[in-house]
Amino acid sequence: MSIYYVSANGCDNADGLSPETAWKTIAKINSSIIGGDEVRFRCGDTFYGRITTPAGPDMEHPTTLTSYGEGEKPTISLYKIAIPEKWEKHEDGVYKLDLTAQDTTTGLTDPNSNIGFMKISGVFYYRKKFRYEDLEEQWDFYCDEQYIYIKCDKCPAEYSDDIKLAAGLRCIAFANNIKVCGITVRGGGAHGISGVTVGARIYDCEFHELGGSRLGGLERNGKFNTTRYGNGVECWSNSSDVIVENCKFSEIYDVAITMQGNAVVKNWENMYFRNNIMWNCVQFFEIWSSGDQPDTGFVNCFFENNVCINAGYCWGYDARPNKGVSTPLLIYGLQCPLCDITVRNNVFSGSRLATVFKSGGPAAIPSDYKIYNNTIIRPKGQPMAMPCDNTPEQCDAFEKLICDNNYVVEVATYQNEI
Repeated sequence: MSIYYVSANGCDNADGLSPETAWKTIAKINSSIIGGDEVRFRCGDTFYGRITTPAGPDMEHPTTLTSYGEGEKPTISLYKIAIPEKWEKHEDGVYKLDLTAQDTTTGLTDPNSNIGFMKISGVFYYRKKFRYEDLEEQWDFYCDEQYIYIKCDKCPAEYSDDIKLAAGLRCIAFANNIKVCGITVRGGGAHGISGVTVGARIYDCEFHELGGSRLGGLERNGKFNTTRYGNGVECWSNSSDVIVENCKFSEIYDVAITMQGNAVVKNWENMYFRNNIMWNCVQFFEIWSSGDQPDTGFVNCFFENNVCINAGYCWGYDARPNKGVSTPLLIYGLQCPLCDITVRNNVFSGSRLATVFKSGGPAAIPSDYKIYNNTIIRPKGQPMAMPCDNTPEQCDAFEKLICDNNYVVEVATYQNEI
């Protein structure tokens, strides 16, 4: 097992074994390392591409992604950066950029054209359309398999030479026995890190500006597909033994951290999400499960000691059609019978709509999903949970349960700026 160094000034023809002989690209990492190797990215540098790492031999010898040097954490990004002179006029009021060509963008070189959002001179533009004919307002955009088309009264380059396009790819693929420490993931149309993992340690990382791409093809469940997606850390079915600690999350289309998936055959077990700071995401902690196996689901899972601010106050809220799910705690359908999850010692402040969304309403929350010892700061009169199909009496019972077991503070007004 070896330690490799990567620098924006490196060379892929070097051996990568020292800062002086560092590699340059993520492509070199993906093609070269073996399970149990450690990759160190130089602080202050940005690296473009998807990272796919082999599994480590065991939890004592994980495959590791970390940093070296001084300064800001190194950044992994899936932004395509438009070259100003490469915009083409498609027709009056619409300009396009070829996302499959190698000479139209810098940053990410992958030909992916499923853009989740645009960031133009630091401002998010998120009005993704799914038919070209739906382009109506300034900065609406549509993507086909080759181009992005932008509704604009003049060439976009005349407004800005800093146009970043978030490509619909996950930045880091989970593997078994993986450790990620001291890395920033910033800019992508899908997930920050996702997949199935047994034995993952995510420490002191940051996940920002993620999501918004179309999930799947033109059709889902027999209907024209307009579903968008993108999470910070996603632990898919059959993951276990995961710690996400001392991380930061912001500006994510969906949720900061989620345990979700179908075809569950073994539990999400020994999952710890703690001491993280999250702000300006649509949701912060989500679960859902489907499958027909008995005694499966969530076992010994904890969301604790996190600070969660401004659920629903972000570009993702404005972009999504189902705004009613904009709450810190999100619980979708639970087909698997086990839901041993503890949510404790967190701070939830400034949610746009409520603290909890459960499909079916708060009465459908399993008794083994426990919420206690949290500090909940909410505007006066805001419900604890979105009512869905529940009666006022059922909602009142849940309100009392949460207020009896948590520290709830009501404020007359809330300023959603941090």
